[in-house]
Amino acid sequence: MAAHFPKQWRAAACLALAALLVGCSPFSSEVKKQVKGQPSFAAIRHSPSAYRGRMVMLGGTIAQTKTLKDVTLLEVLQEKLDSSDQPIDSDKIGGRFLVRTSTFLDPSIYSKGRDITVVGRIAAPQAGVIGEKPYTYPVIAATRIHLWPQYAADNGYWGYPGMGWGWGYPGMGMGMGWGFGPWW
Repeated sequence: MAAHFPKQWRAAACLALAALLVGCSPFSSEVKKQVKGQPSFAAIRHSPSAYRGRMVMLGGTIAQTKTLKDVTLLEVLQEKLDSSDQPIDSDKIGGRFLVRTSTFLDPSIYSKGRDITVVGRIAAPQAGVIGEKPYTYPVIAATRIHLWPQYAADNGYWGYPGMGWGWGYPGMGMGMGWGFGPWW
């Protein structure tokens, strides 16, 4: 097969495939059209009532989950989204917002620290308190919720067992903590 395609075409095809895989969003193009041109989170936070009923896509990290009789509320620390619509981890948050859904979301799964992206309509703001400070939460009535996978990064580099040890440790040779290499 390699003889049939020039080297430049193969390289271009690989780059195109990589670009497609990197920019994959869990949301359809129809959903993306609905939220195109949405107001910034700063504008929504400043005047949530002015945008009531507007379809938006927001994301961030879950701060807490409350399950009530007929509704689940997620308090989310807003973060910017990357090209895949996944929240970008940073210390720069735009504030907090609430996600309201009639679907039961288990607090042990939708737990503090998990990344989430939500599509929904802006609803009436809700007064609340953070610590002792009054806060007005923008509320999103969710139509779609995507919970991003959680990676186990506690062992150094996730994906390769033993990589947290670096290039071996005393008595294990020169391997990645697996004992590869000479024992002397």
